[in-house]
Amino acid sequence: MAARTAYKPPKFDPSHRVVVLRGKDSFLVREYTRRLSGLLEETHGEIEWFTFDGATTSAADVLDELRSFGLLQQHKLVIVEQADAFLASSAGAKGPSRTRRLLEEYVQQPVENATLLLKSETWKAGKLDKLITAQGLMHKIELNETTDMPFAVRWCVGRTAKAHGATIEETAVTLLINRIGLEFGRLDSELGKLAALVGQDGTITRQHVIEMTGISREEQAWAIQEAVLSGRTETALGTLRELQEVSRQPTELILWSLIDLLRKLHATSALRSQGVPESEICRQQRLFGSSRAPVLRMASRVDATTFARMLRSILRDVHGIRSGYGRSERTLERMTIRIADTLSTLAA
Repeated sequence: MAARTAYKPPKFDPSHRVVVLRGKDSFLVREYTRRLSGLLEETHGEIEWFTFDGATTSAADVLDELRSFGLLQQHKLVIVEQADAFLASSAGAKGPSRTRRLLEEYVQQPVENATLLLKSETWKAGKLDKLITAQGLMHKIELNETTDMPFAVRWCVGRTAKAHGATIEETAVTLLINRIGLEFGRLDSELGKLAALVGQDGTITRQHVIEMTGISREEQAWAIQEAVLSGRTETALGTLRELQEVSRQPTELILWSLIDLLRKLHATSALRSQGVPESEICRQQRLFGSSRAPVLRMASRVDATTFARMLRSILRDVHGIRSGYGRSERTLERMTIRIADTLSTLAA
């Protein structure tokens, strides 16, 4: 299995006559649309925008707009939202749709005074892809924490300066991404809030992020997972009591965290034994930040069957808690101690 390459933003060219932007991050899709529009304005002067809903419009409407001349001979940016629906075949039909065939013909001889932008969350590959690549650009927006943290950090630093008039420390960016994830709309919203806090030309620090951005479920989970992985019973129990008594975390969340740890250890160990590259394991199991190294290290020392036995045993205890047998607090304490002791013994 080939290792995943790091994400790179699209490289637009004013000579592109057809551009495809596909991906689920609507914020980045909008941002890249603005970039394309800006580049076209630099090249052609003022441009005209035309937007069509791909779920309801016809190929004739889009192609007529592309081929017709504006009153002022301006360059056009013709946008089709939901391009997957626009190109889709009718239910039960075989082969490419009529719209797809018409677009394949158009792409081979696009007009010079218009740029067609197709936007979609998903995309069905076909002959059209090669034709578009010859005349323009196909760009897939897909990021994950394993390979694309450097891009996300650079983006946040640049966005903070350009859009919000502040600077942000790299340690603050890293913490923010770990808490929010690679959802660029939410990241931009948080950056705006933090920039407003520090004021124009201010600097956002890690402490600002700690104070202003809520702790994610993953961070809450990692607190008990990290303590259990340490193999020190005192540390594990201390963290458990802090989560219960200070942070007031529900028992279900802590149970989920312990099960999630054993599941990750089992899957990681199994994948390593199959020769799966480490980067791909981290992507599949969402191992990033401080959780990556200790899970990989433990999984490399213990076979998957051992973790499977531990997981079955813990699930029996969880069933007992949910069935109302005994005090859940005591059962959770015993469970935490047993996992920490077992992992310490296995590591040794």
